[in-house]
Amino acid sequence: MRRVLILGLVALVSLLQAGSLPRRGTLGISFRAVPESVRIELKLGAQEAVQVASKANGLEENDLVLGVNGKRFKSFGEWNDLVRNAATSSTVKLIVNRGGKEQEIEVKVQPKPADKGDNYETIYDDVLSNGRRIRTFVTKPKATGKRPVMFWIQGINASSVEAPLTGPSGTSKVLKAFSDDGWVTVRVEKPGVGDSEGGPALLVGFDEELDIYRQTLKTLDKYDFVDRSQVYLFGHSMGGCHAPIIASEQSVKGIISYGTVSDSWLEWQIKAARIQGPLTGQTRAQVDAEVRKTVAVYHYLYNEKRTIAWIKENRPDLRESATETSADGVMMGVRSIKYMQEVNDNNFCDYWAKLGKTRVLALFGEADWISLQSCQEQVASAVNVANPGMALYKVVDDSDHGFNRTNDFKDSFAKWGKPGNEFNPEIIKVMKEWIKSLSS
Repeated sequence: MRRVLILGLVALVSLLQAGSLPRRGTLGISFRAVPESVRIELKLGAQEAVQVASKANGLEENDLVLGVNGKRFKSFGEWNDLVRNAATSSTVKLIVNRGGKEQEIEVKVQPKPADKGDNYETIYDDVLSNGRRIRTFVTKPKATGKRPVMFWIQGINASSVEAPLTGPSGTSKVLKAFSDDGWVTVRVEKPGVGDSEGGPALLVGFDEELDIYRQTLKTLDKYDFVDRSQVYLFGHSMGGCHAPIIASEQSVKGIISYGTVSDSWLEWQIKAARIQGPLTGQTRAQVDAEVRKTVAVYHYLYNEKRTIAWIKENRPDLRESATETSADGVMMGVRSIKYMQEVNDNNFCDYWAKLGKTRVLALFGEADWISLQSCQEQVASAVNVANPGMALYKVVDDSDHGFNRTNDFKDSFAKWGKPGNEFNPEIIKVMKEWIKSLSS
């Protein structure tokens, strides 16, 4: 009898999961990172607030939001989780700093609008990954026949990819350029983000996240308007780490990577610190001293799989550096230690070498201070050593990690996260020229 009951419950869960994934609401407000000067003045941590970008839904431009329903957040990932969970109600109370004074403001939760353009409609679908329903966004061209596909795989942040193609983000602008040409575009939310089940998003591992891209790629076969022989993956930043793994399992026409990592994650963190440290005002000597301590912490985390608590107990000399690395199980305010450990465990060059007939375009933004130029060159090299002539490395002029038009590292760093950045369409030109060359 007990066995029958268990089987019945399993069947019921499967039936519930098979249903359409419900839509969550939205605050209907656009936010941006808090300017450095404001953050320092108010003694806020790097990610302990977001700034309202424009007046909407009871909030004023430049209001600072510090918490949701009485709970303050310490990272953008935690902020996303709080808003997502609150968006199932009709109203949300936000802790707001307005003109230097804190107050609680109630805002209405609004239904998310459907994204419909002149040349496309959006299909709000879902895939099943690790027993969770995950939201996908597939834009279907109004043009008839089977169409090529641009599958966008986002970077490391556990933030939503839901946005109209007519929106201002670099993601929207790139995808719209292909949608206007009659392409299908594909995006997928991360577990615990937006409508997707699972999470909390900050605690999801790299391997768990990888499966959402694997399952989404598999489902493309069900759409009768998709030309499965003309599927391209765009891997932005960490997305360029996921892309070759799933493409080594399921063939695609091509991969475009932009500002990705092809070294071990430990190496990237060390090398990136030597680029980014001086941009923050550190001297080379200060950077070197800091790197020497963090190298030891990273060794224990990544190679020996130790915990922060273990490092602090067994290496008192590294206690301060270990706390700065992660005080709460999250690193850099974006993802868990588990996520970073799983990233480090992957030999990405090995996956790039396994792609066979898949063509690869490895891109580096000339003003990208977040990724490493050597990593992009290495992607093309790894592919071409295994499959000569299948990869091309190219620099995107005057472009940073976020596709903004900038002069150099220093200029990009000074503008990063601030309003007024200008999208650089050069990346669209480079992508389209490369794709066109494959058919000539």
